[in-house]
Amino acid sequence: RGFMRVTLPFLLALHSVLASVQSPSTIHVQYGGFKYSSKVQQAATSTDCPPAVCIPPVGVGISRAFYEPLHREWAALGARCDLHSPELLGCGNAVPKPRQFYSPDVWADQLEAYIRSTVKRPCVLVVQGGLLPVALELWGRGGETLIAGVSAFSPPPLRFFSPAAEPEADVRGRFRSNSQPGRRRQRLFWLLSQTSVGGVFFRYLRGGRGQPRVRSFSERNLFSDPNACDDEWMTMCASGAQDFGSRHSTFAYLTGTLPGGAWRDERLPLLESLSVPCQAVAGDSAPGAEERLAAFVQAVPKPSCCALVAGGRAVLPYENARASAELLARFLALNFDATVHDVLWARQRDAQADVEASAQSDD
Repeated sequence: RGFMRVTLPFLLALHSVLASVQSPSTIHVQYGGFKYSSKVQQAATSTDCPPAVCIPPVGVGISRAFYEPLHREWAALGARCDLHSPELLGCGNAVPKPRQFYSPDVWADQLEAYIRSTVKRPCVLVVQGGLLPVALELWGRGGETLIAGVSAFSPPPLRFFSPAAEPEADVRGRFRSNSQPGRRRQRLFWLLSQTSVGGVFFRYLRGGRGQPRVRSFSERNLFSDPNACDDEWMTMCASGAQDFGSRHSTFAYLTGTLPGGAWRDERLPLLESLSVPCQAVAGDSAPGAEERLAAFVQAVPKPSCCALVAGGRAVLPYENARASAELLARFLALNFDATVHDVLWARQRDAQADVEASAQSDD
């Protein structure tokens, strides 16, 4: 009975918030000669929080569906601000998928138009992994007229943004070289990827029945727990990779992240000029995660609510969506609207009361 008296007010408050959460909607956006979709979870109540716009990673078959688990957990927290996950050009259900090189500028153009025409106010960018250069290009274009904050999940090493930066421990070999070979290597591999050799290689990457190579790569490099590479993940990758046109965006990213590639241009000054709150979150099982996180925190002027998450590696918004949603909510609460923290606080009080009630019953 004591447990019920402690938790009932919080359960009622939580119920009232969750009851007002609407189902997410899918909108279709026309951008130049392209069409793409975006999933939008509207805030349950009016809030001072800026909307959040999620930038998905790029890979074999990966699309905006990467953020589906985060959308579910965001709704479970009460959806205290709008959450958008637009499809990137060349990926997922975006059409057409022409043969073109997708540099950070291409996706920055798309997202700038989306923010200005659809979101219509500065937003918090939720960025996964190596897509952070897109956020930096947006910052360079519009500053605080476009971006109110940045939440970076699994940010890459500083060497990714600047060839002159000191490499952190345990980073990949291609992030250790401080040479600046220019665009020659990128151009060579990009041209090769657009030949029949590239087509054969893409078919090899996506694999046959069951996508054994996609599963093996994901379990080995992306997830801390191989069991978290579930049917939903594999279905997303299989569905996206069936569209042969998606190879252009995948190869553009892979070749562009080679030393001297467009994704590796000098952007450290942009990172260091981010005058809005910046969150960095990394999984504790990623090699060199702690050192990489510390370097990122030192580089940005306003680090906020940064964390090393237990039970995650390189795809935290998917593998550990609940922790990711709660950390994003705390970041928003701390910097924009304290009411965002209400549901989190209620959850924590409930959990503590549950522990205390269990202890009393054991006595």
